[in-house]
Amino acid sequence: MNGRRLRATVSRTLGAWETTAAHQRAIALVGLGAVLAALGRRPDLLVIVAPIAVAAVWGQLARPRATVEATARLSDVTLREGQAVALHVVTEPVVPDAHGVVTLARVPFVDRQSGSGIALLDDGTATLGVRSTRWGRRRVGTVSVTLTSAWGAYRVGPEELPDLDTATLPVPAAFDASAPTPHPRGIVGLNRSNRPGSGSEFNTIRPFHPGDRLRRISWPVSLRTGTLHVTSTFTDEDAHVILLVDAFSDLGPREGIDGRPTSLDVTVRAAGAMSEHFLRSNDRLTLRTVGAAEVPALGTGSGTNHLRRVLDTLALITPASERRDTGEHALRGVDPNALCLVLSPLIDQTMVSLAHTLAARGMTVVVVDTFPDHLVAGTGDVYQSLAWRMRLLSREAQVSSLRLRGVPVVPWRGPGSLDQVLRDIARRSSAPRLSRR
Repeated sequence: MNGRRLRATVSRTLGAWETTAAHQRAIALVGLGAVLAALGRRPDLLVIVAPIAVAAVWGQLARPRATVEATARLSDVTLREGQAVALHVVTEPVVPDAHGVVTLARVPFVDRQSGSGIALLDDGTATLGVRSTRWGRRRVGTVSVTLTSAWGAYRVGPEELPDLDTATLPVPAAFDASAPTPHPRGIVGLNRSNRPGSGSEFNTIRPFHPGDRLRRISWPVSLRTGTLHVTSTFTDEDAHVILLVDAFSDLGPREGIDGRPTSLDVTVRAAGAMSEHFLRSNDRLTLRTVGAAEVPALGTGSGTNHLRRVLDTLALITPASERRDTGEHALRGVDPNALCLVLSPLIDQTMVSLAHTLAARGMTVVVVDTFPDHLVAGTGDVYQSLAWRMRLLSREAQVSSLRLRGVPVVPWRGPGSLDQVLRDIARRSSAPRLSRR
């Protein structure tokens, strides 16, 4: 499903009109009543079956001849988690005095707004509401259409239409960072560089040089000294951020946007939140996924259009669909001067090894721990609690090995999660270093 286009509109011919069991019973009852009235000389029986005969004849004369085609259409195929969309069903041509019923089957992570998922066709149209509760590519439940003619004499269907598809984008979690992104090296952005130039952050006041802008003149200092002085600033540059998303694990019950998140829910929503923050700061961003099949590597980009591409790529993730992935493709062509953020619950050893590999290459690596706390809180099963305790001890050893190598491991807590570690990285990069002469 990840490799094909989304289907927003589907159509299917409902087939030939067939007599209903009620119409057949009416014809049989009228015939039987007429025979008994003739054999038994009972005209009262004819009076009794006369209304049934009228309904049967009326239904026979009103038999539809046209072939009806049903069309189902979604008002939008790209949703956000928790967003509702309208499902419109239309039958053409409109059959006079016909009644129709549309039913929608129940599927995981798609709620039917009408409750029972049943709607009546009014003048050949019906509308159902559906709501997607979890990110990813979703199939709307099977739509079934049934039409009956006047007096229920003829029926077409129930006929199932092809499934419709939706792409549900993850809702980015709340995230904000007041610390600047380390290693700014681009042309435009909001991060302060160490070099003076055109920017917004104050550097110093110096004498006027040819080529300086007049609006930079500091008139109080110029009047006091008698010579022109200008205000100089630090140049603003953009940084390069690489997001490495762990798709090996999806721990916890899948309850959607209305329930508790799984580990992959936390990872995907955190990736969306970080992407939104850095891209709105005019930084460049690259997204790589490990452990998921048929998810393309998203190249470097910036701006709101790139944010939409990031969310579309995250919606393609199918957890643990490529268990043999070693992550080598994710490390190809990475910028050695970029800030690499590894988002993982640190359950699979592959992600820990990738973090060690990136650190060994001299890259700036930060591991964002997306393990949800509710998985081990209040576990009623004794054996499950013991298993989690043993696994967490092994996980703690892996986290310690990363920290001993100089790779910070930061738990995901939403806004401010990366402030302290980004400040430490910026302070470390500006510290003096030994060099050979």
